[in-house]
Amino acid sequence: MADDELIGAYRAELAQRLPSDVLDELLDGLVETRDALLTRGLDAESANAAALDEFGEPDVVVAAFTRNAPGRRYAVRLLATSPAFALLWGTALIIASAWTWPIPRLLEVAYGVVLLGVACVLLSVLRATNPAATGRAGYAIGGLIVLDVGMLAAVTFAAPALSWTMVPAIAVSLLRIGMVAPRLPTLLAPARQASGGKG
Repeated sequence: MADDELIGAYRAELAQRLPSDVLDELLDGLVETRDALLTRGLDAESANAAALDEFGEPDVVVAAFTRNAPGRRYAVRLLATSPAFALLWGTALIIASAWTWPIPRLLEVAYGVVLLGVACVLLSVLRATNPAATGRAGYAIGGLIVLDVGMLAAVTFAAPALSWTMVPAIAVSLLRIGMVAPRLPTLLAPARQASGGKG
């Protein structure tokens, strides 16, 4: 059965704001709901209107998908665990007198810039109003991997000795890299789709 004008307009509005795979799944459900209402005896116009009412206004649908997008969930987790990472590494670096390590000033500044950039991107993901925008979390996770690798490299090549306080910090950085690196392609997909057009 062909979509009527109501469902067509609904599709057109959501097509600009949802990834194509999400849109297809949503519209399949919408058409199934409409068809079920038709079999219960509603006329086509009433069945379409009732199905659309059940699915909700486009703004509500987009907000729900945005809240539940994988990128947003990762942003929440990473921001929630960041204080623990900062405490572990901060304690380790203070005890090891890291300010005396032979690290070029330019690398220290670059590390700070990347850290600030990661925090800004994660916060922007939390404020996103579009599921595709939550894909930016993938870029932030890539930045966190760079930061973790940078800390591990600093400990390996610049620290005069490995202190006991570095062990938990190293362990959590390795754990975070291992957990988030495999997720990067999935998290970056919505951002790539948004910048490259829907395919």
